[in-house]
Order: sequence, then C-alpha cells, then structure tokens
Amino acid sequence: MARGLADFSPSELRAHRMNVYARPGAKPMTAEELAQAVGATKAQILAYENGHRVPDPPRLQALARALQIDPWSLMSPDDRRKWMLADFRRASGLRAQDVVELLGVSPKNYRRFENLGIVPSRRPQFVDEVASVIGVTRKAVEVAIDQTPAVQKRQARARELVVAMAERYLPRPGPWKGPALDDPQLVELADAYGRPAQRLRRVLAYELGELRQGQVRAMRERVVAHYDTDRGRQYNAHNAMDRWNDVFESSLARLPQRLERFHRSAQPSDIWQLLVDLYNVDATARAENGTWTPTILLCRNPKVLPPFLVAHHALDDVALCRLTVPGVNHVATFRGLYAFLYPGARRPLRPAVNMRTRNTGTGPETFTLPNRTERLAVPQPLLENLRAAAANSKTPLSRQLSPSYDLTVSVNSLSSTAAEPDTDLADNTLG
Repeated sequence: MARGLADFSPSELRAHRMNVYARPGAKPMTAEELAQAVGATKAQILAYENGHRVPDPPRLQALARALQIDPWSLMSPDDRRKWMLADFRRASGLRAQDVVELLGVSPKNYRRFENLGIVPSRRPQFVDEVASVIGVTRKAVEVAIDQTPAVQKRQARARELVVAMAERYLPRPGPWKGPALDDPQLVELADAYGRPAQRLRRVLAYELGELRQGQVRAMRERVVAHYDTDRGRQYNAHNAMDRWNDVFESSLARLPQRLERFHRSAQPSDIWQLLVDLYNVDATARAENGTWTPTILLCRNPKVLPPFLVAHHALDDVALCRLTVPGVNHVATFRGLYAFLYPGARRPLRPAVNMRTRNTGTGPETFTLPNRTERLAVPQPLLENLRAAAANSKTPLSRQLSPSYDLTVSVNSLSSTAAEPDTDLADNTLG
C-alpha cells in the first residue's frame, strides 16, 4: 500500500457509500455514482474499496464531499496515536503544497517543520497556524512532531551534546561565560534547531549557568559535610549535598526536552512583554472565574497574541483576554530565560503560580462593568501611566473599552461607565 494514506480505510469508504451508518438525509450510492461525483471511474472506486489502491489527498477530499462527511471519517482510527504530522495532513485531504499556500510560507520552511520539527524563527505562532489549517489541536501537532524520527534523533543527540558541554564548561573556574561561540558541539546543536549559533549560545549560557549554580551549592554543602566539627551540621550538609546533586542530574536530563519546548513556542520581546503584563495582573486561567483583561488596553491587534498562550472572550461588547493554562506555565517555566535573553524587558513580578493550590498571593486591583460582577484587570504599565497623568492633571482620566463602555482611572480608584455616544476610540500601543 502506498505510504501517502497508509491509514485509509477501504471498509469505511464502502460503509459510507452504502450508508451503513444511516446518516439522516443520506442515501446509498452506487460505485458508479460516486465515481461520477469525484471525477473517477467505477474501477477506481472499487479499487479503493478493495484496498488495491489508495486515494491521494485531493481525491480523499472529493470522496468526503461527495459522501457529505469529514475526510477523517474515511481513515482508520487504529494507531492514530503513532501518526506523524504528514499523516494528519493527508487525513485532512491536504497536500504539502496546499498547506504552503494556505499559510503563505516557503515550501522549504514547511518541509523543515513537517520533517524535522523546526519552527520558523520569524513565525512564533507557526505551530498554531499549522494546527488550524490541518484542523487538529495544537497538542495533536506537537505529539505528531514528537513522533517524527528526525525529532527523536535530534533529542537523543541533544542529550549527548548538552552533557558533553556541561562536563567541559561547568567545572571551569572564574566568571561564567557559557559555551564558546565556535564550539563544534554548539554549532551542531544550533543547526539541529535551525537557530543561529549566537542565539543558542545565549540560551545555553543561561541554562547551563543555572546548573552551575546548583553545582556550586552542592560543593559548599560538601565542604561543610567533610570539615565541619558539628555532627548535626555535617549530617544536614550531607543531605543537602545529595539533594543538590539530584537536582543537577534531573535538570541536566530534562534540558534537551526543555530546549525543544522553548524553540517551539518562543516569543519575541514585544509579545513576551504582553504575556508578562497578563501574568502580573493575574489575568490567567487558573480558575473557572479567573480574571480577564480588556484586550484593547493590552494591544491594538489581538492577532499578535498566540492562541496557544492567550485565550479570548467577550463581555457585552468588550473584548477580553487572559493567559491559558499553557500560557501561565510558559511564563512560569521560562521567565528566567526570557529575562536573560531580553534584559530590558519587564519581568514577572508576581510569585510563580501554583496550579494546584491556585495561590498567587495578593490579588490584582480590578473593576467591573456596570451591572456586571466579573472582575477585570488593567495592565500594570498602562495603569501606572494613567495614574501618573491623573495625578498631574488632578482629574480622572478616561479610556474607551468599547463603543459601550469607558474606563475611568483616578489616583485611587478604577471604575467603568457607559460610554458617551460620540467618544472616540483611544489610541493604544503594545505594552
């Protein structure tokens, strides 16, 4: 059987043509009628149904349209967990060229993603875009990419390279500088992720630097364990040294997977600022009634917000947004790395969110819309600017949330009122 649609199910095609599932309004079709509907011959249809031939993606789409079903209905559900991205694409009735045209990306970049799992560096929402075009969830795309042999090979090789660089660079005395830019192992790893060596060097300088700090702590405990005269302190130091060594080994083992996750979802500095702003006002999906932020107060164009990390909602005609659970985890997981990559960027100020206890400490300052109970938050940089301006002018300032509502900011309070009919939409900038 051809590799193209290896999970195509001849029996499902025959069952849907004969209307075995008794779909409302559907009638059985003869093989000849189906052939005429899709521009094929009766012999080709029978060859599909008998498993002698496999339809290509365009023909699969045509068969699904003629039978008034989804292309996925003609695929076998068996072993779908083992599918790679190409299998999902073909099951959606799409050729690689179709996806290229729909996404407006070069064939080379799409082939690198589908075959090697390399996300184009200038398309931070690329995984979400592919998932939308193919008609599956982002999680399904990520799982499929993980099934790709080249990705599995890269992760195995990344473990070897990261361990080798850790063994070579971490024990060196003096100020920490990270791997050498011309290190062959660094260059190989950068090529594997499709990133410039300078960029990957900065990422590894942070990640390995964190590991080095753990080693330093373990060495300090080792000195106490071996030379302190107090047996109680010696005992505690031995336990602490073992814990730090365990942390080092587990962190080193997780580093290749961490690199993989980061390079699939890394955001540019301006978008990272927006994620931080949502995080800092606790606009997160931590609970069913979590806080939202009016989108217009965060950015002009909501399309810049990656859908995997930011959820959207509306309250009356006020567009709202907040971090998804993966968005919260992304900020909490990579906050240190982003701070290292973008030194001038705003940093997460709130404590790391505990997704189990849902505890982030003191709640943010919020407001409500008239006759509504939902609490809404204002991004902190904007709130500080408005309050400073209100203090200078000694009068409350107003910003429009939507055609129906205004936000009023004074030095000590936030409130929302019905908007004046002729109020112009206030300008907003990123962050």
